[in-house]
Amino acid sequence: MKLPPMLLHVQIPIGDGYFGLWLPWFLVYLFLLILTMIALPFLIILSIICIPFGKWQPIVMIGPYIWKLLLNMKGLKVDIQQKNRKLMFDLI
Repeated sequence: MKLPPMLLHVQIPIGDGYFGLWLPWFLVYLFLLILTMIALPFLIILSIICIPFGKWQPIVMIGPYIWKLLLNMKGLKVDIQQKNRKLMFDLI
């Protein structure tokens, strides 16, 4: 079973080395849960309105699409480089 990433490791360059910062990424899921609960009644009303036009399926499937996106983010590494600066994000 796949699990979503739980930690975000940020490496910030300081002098010759790096400063590693571990952030609890699972707190983002609590925010997403609250946001989903607020948006759910509006999505239900919108999908009921769109049923006669045949456009209800993308509205209903937005939840599984977002969950699939979160599951596939595990192991994502983002390396940002500018002229002499470097920043790295790693989802674990």
